[in-house]
Amino acid sequence: MLKAAVTQVWYDNEHSIIGEYGPFRYSLNHSYAALLDRSGLLPLAVLPVNSLTPMEILAEFDILVLTGGGDPSPYLFGRTDQGSRNPRPYRSTWDLRLYRTARELDMPILGICLGMQLMGIAEGVALIQDIPGGEVFHDGSASNPVKHKITFKPGSRLYSLFGKEASVSSSHHQALEKTPPGYTVTATSEDGLIEAIESTDGRVMGVQWHPERDSTGEPIISAVMKLAGG
Repeated sequence: MLKAAVTQVWYDNEHSIIGEYGPFRYSLNHSYAALLDRSGLLPLAVLPVNSLTPMEILAEFDILVLTGGGDPSPYLFGRTDQGSRNPRPYRSTWDLRLYRTARELDMPILGICLGMQLMGIAEGVALIQDIPGGEVFHDGSASNPVKHKITFKPGSRLYSLFGKEASVSSSHHQALEKTPPGYTVTATSEDGLIEAIESTDGRVMGVQWHPERDSTGEPIISAVMKLAGG
């Protein structure tokens, strides 16, 4: 069975318990694990440790999945705070290290929501820190899900999976400002935001929506597994 290294959401522990429990706790919604399990992948959390390098950690895996989460610190893409919500650098810095290492290893990568944004940041692209209001509402949540239509680029892997368009589960208020070097935009929303990117070498896919919450998940995971020989 192929093994997927799955990043986690980091939460700050209360100051009073840091001495006993450390500065962070890690978690992830079950929907991610359930999707990977249904697709025949073994999902394993990949956490920061001092005893092993990211290269040594990822050498044990077949696929890297960069999951969603909170806003990255704007300093990571050279900007001041312009609408980011309680940004934190720690988790993003760790995930960026994993992404860069996975690229060195030529490992297939799937970036989901924040994961796709971090892929862009790693390649030198800034984020729109707070999407202006408009006809398309992107900022849903697990308790208040939002769906909107996206259109796929002909010739892309996503187009081969879904055809011209799909309705996706959305939960973000930030987005890539432009196409990262080495990537092509393969899906956009009706208001023109970048909704998916694929690397020109065919090894990496990023989606701005949450496929673990809608019907797009299993086809996307199956496509990434094929890149790993699954």
